[in-house]
Amino acid sequence: MNKKQTLDLLKEKKLIFIFKTQRIQDDDLVQAVQAVVQGGGKFIELTYDQPTGDACAHALGLLKEKFGDQIILGTGTILDEQQAQKAIDAGSEYIVAPNLSKEVSELCQEKDLMYMPGVFTGTEVVNAWKWGADVLKLFPGCEITLDYAETLMGVIPVLPYFAVCKMDEKMFKECLKIGYIGAGISRAVNNQKLIASGDFKEIEKRTRRFVEIAARPSDHV
Repeated sequence: MNKKQTLDLLKEKKLIFIFKTQRIQDDDLVQAVQAVVQGGGKFIELTYDQPTGDACAHALGLLKEKFGDQIILGTGTILDEQQAQKAIDAGSEYIVAPNLSKEVSELCQEKDLMYMPGVFTGTEVVNAWKWGADVLKLFPGCEITLDYAETLMGVIPVLPYFAVCKMDEKMFKECLKIGYIGAGISRAVNNQKLIASGDFKEIEKRTRRFVEIAARPSDHV
């Protein structure tokens, strides 16, 4: 899948489910991702464990072998082109970052993979656009005010914006209302208490509720 196809599908699905690879065992990760898939989730992001990325690279291979085309598998917390290359070599299909890197953008263009850098200011938004990014992660997305986010999106609508923060169902609805194309979901599914107790059915239920919200027309969120 090329970068345009990935972005088009993300606009349709509106959700990325995020797991921190350094905090979860293989069997638990597989079961948690299975719960997300059963709940209707498609995009999975694994955080790059700084500084080596070894746990992430291992998990990328594990999930790709287990789920194949059932999921679109990406890597987050990528800080530079070396980390991006390691993630891509391990099977990452898109790259997400908390920062903006011209070198990572160029690498993703070369590999035809979607790049979602982290931005906060108007200058960063414009540079991301000029350097070939595909979608912008306004970061931190909810810790700043929604008014700020809405203003930035209105003044500089050069690329789609994606929210990543402490996301619950109410905040997800608000983010969609002001113009975000979607949001990253972490705490609801990457929940240590649920995973430790083996309550993967609850992860599936939570996923399904977010998927149902995402499926509603924008004027009915």
